[in-house]
Amino acid sequence: MNSIVAYIFLGVSLAAPIGPVNAAQLDTGIKNRFFHAWIFGIGALTADVLYMIMVYFGIGQIIEFPLVKIILWSFGCFVLTYTGIEGLLSLHKIELV
Repeated sequence: MNSIVAYIFLGVSLAAPIGPVNAAQLDTGIKNRFFHAWIFGIGALTADVLYMIMVYFGIGQIIEFPLVKIILWSFGCFVLTYTGIEGLLSLHKIELV
């Protein structure tokens, strides 16, 4: 029984830190109100479910190929760079209603 409680605490501690999706959802909520942030969250949930399905069916073996790794790293670099630049450029564009 102790191990179950330990795993529950481990799961909560891993889920607690805010990540890039949560930060983007907060940003969307601040700029465009609740409904847009909620739709953003539904999109993130859909992506997570798709990732779980792909892992379940063994797509993880394809990720071990060097070319696939380079493509995924490049795409991730582009997304993070774009998100950072967009965030910096829109710092002073928030309008209070």
